[in-house]
Amino acid sequence: MPDKILTPAQMAEVDRMAIMRGPFDGLRLMENAGRAVAGAILERHAGAARFDVLCGPGNNGGDGYVVAAELSAAGLDVAVWASAEPRAGSDAEKAAANCPVPAWPLADFRPSDGAVVVDALYGAGLSKPVEGIDAAAIDHCNAAGAIVVAVDLPSGVSGLTGKVLGTAFRATDTVTFVRRKPGHLLYPGRELCGEVLVAG
Repeated sequence: MPDKILTPAQMAEVDRMAIMRGPFDGLRLMENAGRAVAGAILERHAGAARFDVLCGPGNNGGDGYVVAAELSAAGLDVAVWASAEPRAGSDAEKAAANCPVPAWPLADFRPSDGAVVVDALYGAGLSKPVEGIDAAAIDHCNAAGAIVVAVDLPSGVSGLTGKVLGTAFRATDTVTFVRRKPGHLLYPGRELCGEVLVAG
């Protein structure tokens, strides 16, 4: 029987209902997601020389801060690169506050040899083209052939259509949650996801 898929809007509703029903709040769901991603990274890429976690201002970035904290706790060399401050009062802001790894400006990021890049800039709900420093970071990674682990979906890929909005990461692995989204299965997103791992 084929796996069911969820659109980004349906996934957002699943999260909303899960928070409403409890026992976990939004931060706890974010922590669970980040730990799942960190676990996949430790299983597949623990020998990397360095881990660069790229965080956006939304929930995907919040997942990234949890990933960075988990990798740091495992004794790995981790750097966080933020495109913007997390939204005030958000779960992402709380996750950032709980992360012991200081954040550097994404504009200064360049991929390095032997490093794994964790893409936590945007998730499946992206609805507009990626531009500016986010697009530059993506293009630097693609040009360098960096190993990229995407959180939810490679940033720049529409979770609904699989189309590239501006530019998009070419991921080695993608860790998504609960169910695959259309963007994991529709081209060109399908070929940009690498191996898709479904957590939870």
